[in-house]
Amino acid sequence: MDAKYHTGIDEIDAQHLEIEQVATAVIEAVATKEAWHSVHYLMVRLYELLRFHFAVEESLMRIIAFPEVIEHKRVHDEILQTIERMKVATLDPNGDAARGHPALDFSFLPHVVDHDRKLADFVVGFGGLARQQGGG
Repeated sequence: MDAKYHTGIDEIDAQHLEIEQVATAVIEAVATKEAWHSVHYLMVRLYELLRFHFAVEESLMRIIAFPEVIEHKRVHDEILQTIERMKVATLDPNGDAARGHPALDFSFLPHVVDHDRKLADFVVGFGGLARQQGGG
């Protein structure tokens, strides 16, 4: 993962890396026109990773009384809805995803990290964690 996307919190960064790897696998599967069920499996995996990641963050935000929790959760909800639509679209063996069309758009991923960096800054300021070397 590009260093500019690191938050400096190991667990969050590890989750981001796994999310990025699966999103890349989805893009490659669509580009190489893999079977629809392979793309769908990857989309299900991506959805579950994001759902878990967002639950971790939302729990942390509630524990530390993060002031931007409502906006951050709104972004999470929008992303999950987008991924859910893409996941459903992969069920159509003749649909855009199966034919390698750019129906799968992951341009929101850098936006996720930007929001997470604000959370990480707050956590560090809260005194809960120290940034790791090489973190943002």
